[in-house]
Amino acid sequence: MQRLTPRDIFNKDFKSSIRGYDVDEVNEFLDLVIQNYEAVLEENQELKEELKKVKAQRLPRRQEGDQDRVVQDILRRLERLEQMMMR
Repeated sequence: MQRLTPRDIFNKDFKSSIRGYDVDEVNEFLDLVIQNYEAVLEENQELKEELKKVKAQRLPRRQEGDQDRVVQDILRRLERLEQMMMR
C-alpha cells in the first residue's frame, strides 16, 4: 500500500452527486486531517532523530537498563505512529 502524503490528501477530488456531501464541510474536515497528519509525520521524524541520538550516546554500563527502557519506549511510540498512519 502506498503511503499518503499531506499533498495527496490536499489534492484529492471527490465526485459530486445529487445527494452528495456538503463540499465546504468535507474541505474543512480534510484540512483538519492534513494538519493532524503533518503533525504525526513531524512527531515520527523527531522520534526517529531522538532514537538515533540515544543509540549514539552509549550510556555507561550502570545506566544500561535506563537506556534500554528509553529505546524501547521510543520504539513503541514509533510503532504506534506507524499503525495510526496505516489506518
